[in-house]
Amino acid sequence: MQYGMMPAGPSGVTCPWCKHYWPSTMAAAACANCGGALPAPPGPSRGLAPPPAPRRLPERYTKDLLSSKNVGALVGTVFAAFGALFAVLGLGLCFVLLPLGLGFFAFGALFGTIGGLVRSAARKSALRQIDALTRGFVAEGQLIAVRQDFSETLNERNPYRIDYVFYVNGQPVGGSTKGWDIVNALRQPGEPLWVVFVPEDPTISSVWPPIG
Repeated sequence: MQYGMMPAGPSGVTCPWCKHYWPSTMAAAACANCGGALPAPPGPSRGLAPPPAPRRLPERYTKDLLSSKNVGALVGTVFAAFGALFAVLGLGLCFVLLPLGLGFFAFGALFGTIGGLVRSAARKSALRQIDALTRGFVAEGQLIAVRQDFSETLNERNPYRIDYVFYVNGQPVGGSTKGWDIVNALRQPGEPLWVVFVPEDPTISSVWPPIG
């Protein structure tokens, strides 16, 4: 865990791990609430380098990333639940009216399968990010684009998509992430940042600390 003071923006910083807000007068390198590393505010500072691997992540962050804050996993779970409901209803209707029961069962099975695949893909993506954050190699990166993503909505809010690039053995590798904190609107192309990546597959990477 890293301690000490870090530069802060005029309004402070939000912890990307637990979403606790810290005003600029209480700026530090680590969140006093969850212990996670705090990011540098938008600007020319890259902030403190990631600690050596393996890195311990705040437990709440990993749980949220896999479930409550994972839109794909939530949507997939809902689809799978409705699919299971229709499939069970179809099985019951088979004893009353076979064609109708089979239709409901087939629809439920299809809906449930799609939901399961969506949920599985979303969780695998989250697990890859967790893998990069916990044991990834460290590289200096640079933000290349930031924009609000209106294709995704949660609680009537849209995330910010942030594209970045870093270099592995002299070769550029691109990555992208998203964040819900409105402070991301202040980020500009060219800002430096830290990136952690899986050595076996550098395309699996994450900004360090993750974008809030």
